[in-house]
Amino acid sequence: MSGRTEGGIAHHTHDACGCTPAAINPRPPRDGSDAADPVTIISVGRAVPKKGYDVLLRALARLPADLHWRFVHAGDGGERAMLQRLAEELGITEKLSWLGAVDQKDVLAGYREADIFALACRITADGDRDGLPNVLVEAASQRLTCVATDISGIPELFENDVNGLLVPSEDPEALAAALERAIRDPALRDRLGRAAEAKVRASFDHHTSIAQLKSLFETAARETA
Repeated sequence: MSGRTEGGIAHHTHDACGCTPAAINPRPPRDGSDAADPVTIISVGRAVPKKGYDVLLRALARLPADLHWRFVHAGDGGERAMLQRLAEELGITEKLSWLGAVDQKDVLAGYREADIFALACRITADGDRDGLPNVLVEAASQRLTCVATDISGIPELFENDVNGLLVPSEDPEALAAALERAIRDPALRDRLGRAAEAKVRASFDHHTSIAQLKSLFETAARETA
């Protein structure tokens, strides 16, 4: 199946659900207590208004000082310089890594190395929004706990506290609380990640539902064009 790019990131639909559970190594039970081994939060997507990265940065800035974490962003987009300035104002620059455009194989490795995937999608003033971002499907397929907002098609994949953590959009305090909970509780992350992977495999398995997955990704491509 052919790939596409979103924000300079190549996406191949067979990678979203094509790995076997054995290919996913168990993640260390990090809980944010060790400065030498921080919890890694990753997000993949274009730096554009509907992705809500400004809300995500404000949420990260609200995390308690005793938590040790780092945030990695992969993707291009016109708001990246503004977001970097915001991070500096919030005093969290040293905890952030901005990777820019990343190959799919490196995105996949990033999912597997991270502890949490975060995305704060919103509906913009002109109505622009995501449906179900394919990066959430990809992250879930890698048994990665996802913290996201409860808009558009996202609740079709995630149920709060069952296979992910969902919060209202435009609410950095609620997002910070969900992130803190996930950071402090590796057992919760393991439970949610396993349930998310199972949901993706049941709903988007490439052997039985490849047409559905292809349609999903094509819809996402149109919405993010």
